[in-house]
Amino acid sequence: MTVSLGSKTLTFIAVMAALGNVLSFISIQLAPIAPSIPLGPVAVSLAFDLSHIATFIAALFGGPIVGGMTGLIGGLVAAFEFGFGQGNIITGITLPIGKALTGITAGLIFSRLSFSKNWPIFLVTTIFAYIPEAIFTAFIFMVVFPALLSMPQIIVNAITVQILIKAFIEMAIMGIILAGLYSNKAFYGYALSYFPKKNISS
Repeated sequence: MTVSLGSKTLTFIAVMAALGNVLSFISIQLAPIAPSIPLGPVAVSLAFDLSHIATFIAALFGGPIVGGMTGLIGGLVAAFEFGFGQGNIITGITLPIGKALTGITAGLIFSRLSFSKNWPIFLVTTIFAYIPEAIFTAFIFMVVFPALLSMPQIIVNAITVQILIKAFIEMAIMGIILAGLYSNKAFYGYALSYFPKKNISS
């Protein structure tokens, strides 16, 4: 179903993007894994980032465009924390793009599935939806970083693996959270109020 980007849809995107940035900031501050890993002229950091909860909500109720825009805008805090704040312009620019890929992919998958209140379908969907972003992230770290910054390939590869493992764990956690939110009648009604013609109930 095509979602028109009317005022209610844009409001929903703004609310979800703001939620994504808040969740990103809180989770990064509460669950740092490696605050700063120097890689030559730049640094990278590892921390849990739950901003995609908002991305998945947007994708579920609004579809790929809404999910993609929410991922893009909702990734600004993460772009600063993991990128610009570390002097890492490449990650700062590309991270929101990767998050947008997850939003688009999730929207496409959600639009083709019938839902129930069982959490496995959400867990599998969130994990699969992250795969394009995972490939994009691997390309940036394993190809772009060494080419532009002359970083040792073995070190970049090791950090990339850690980033991807962490991210897939996050996706699984967020899939379970999404299932819980979907089962909550109050939340379901609130989200659906922005898309009155959309029916995603099982």
